[in-house]
Amino acid sequence: MKRAVVAMSGGVDSSVACAILKEKGFDVVGITLRFFSTSQQVSCCGAQESAAKARQVCQTLGIRHYLKDARALFKKDVTDNFILQYLSGKTPNPCVECNRSLKFNYLFSIAAGLGADYLATGHYAIIKNADDGPGLFRGRDPLKDQSYFLYCIRKEFLGRIIFPLGDMEKRETREIAGRFTLPNARSAESKDICFIPKGDYRLWLKENGMADNIPGYIKDDSGKILGRHNGFFYFTIGQRKNLGISSSSRLYVSEIKPETNEVIVSTLDKAMFSGCRIANLNWLGPQKPQGEFSVQIRYRHKPCRCELKKDGDGFLVSFEKKQFAAAPGQSAVFYEGDRVLGGGIIDETFR
Repeated sequence: MKRAVVAMSGGVDSSVACAILKEKGFDVVGITLRFFSTSQQVSCCGAQESAAKARQVCQTLGIRHYLKDARALFKKDVTDNFILQYLSGKTPNPCVECNRSLKFNYLFSIAAGLGADYLATGHYAIIKNADDGPGLFRGRDPLKDQSYFLYCIRKEFLGRIIFPLGDMEKRETREIAGRFTLPNARSAESKDICFIPKGDYRLWLKENGMADNIPGYIKDDSGKILGRHNGFFYFTIGQRKNLGISSSSRLYVSEIKPETNEVIVSTLDKAMFSGCRIANLNWLGPQKPQGEFSVQIRYRHKPCRCELKKDGDGFLVSFEKKQFAAAPGQSAVFYEGDRVLGGGIIDETFR
């Protein structure tokens, strides 16, 4: 009997992943990683409440469940990294770093220690065999597809990963949860950053003493002062609302300068970017990371054609058509049809 370790957040997706694998005859072991202390007011994955829900699901299914302490690793690789990047004027994506460091690295070491053949999660993505071996593909449900966040998985791990929900819609997941009478079958989805319970990262930075109000200027791209702000960290690239300025033109944040505490706003045509430079490329495709591909520069961004080529220790991405709000810190993920070829972190953008 093949053994599969399932990363369990306490939510319905990972719970249904367990149920499906058990029904298919796997020896299923549920693992919940603890990210937060009991004093932290967090109710999503990695919290005490989530572990309790996951344990209850495992009891319902009659499978083993373990809770592993990953607080130090989560702090170092996810929250501390988020703070460092955000206060450098970037727009980091903590879900990518959590997948990279914890769910598909640390958990693999735990799975190996338990003698598991596979690691499974409740992500909506697909791994299937291609001519060159296992490949990562978009999930069938376009509204739930999470392949954008998974490009960071190491290529050699793909053959040992199972995404039981990849070929399903959320409606089907709920139906299966009901059929197995899982206690969280109708639980609400978590949509905010998990370690920011109120969903406001600006407030979270201030409440945790990571940032404080420092008055600065809002300028247009010619250097003209249009207004003042209380800190560059209140803004993100592409932001249009709540700028605190009045103008006859619709303006967008096009640049953030943490070194001078300045926020630059522009009209839409000047908030468009012709390309970017990326670092830390993780490549999953069969061909070399060079040539023409489709690229997605945000989770809900519509993919565009681009040219990718090597540039020193990084890579240059040239968009076929200018793209709105390309932001340092976000991920650029490359596709060929529905297949994920790889991705990296946007390091610099070009108009």
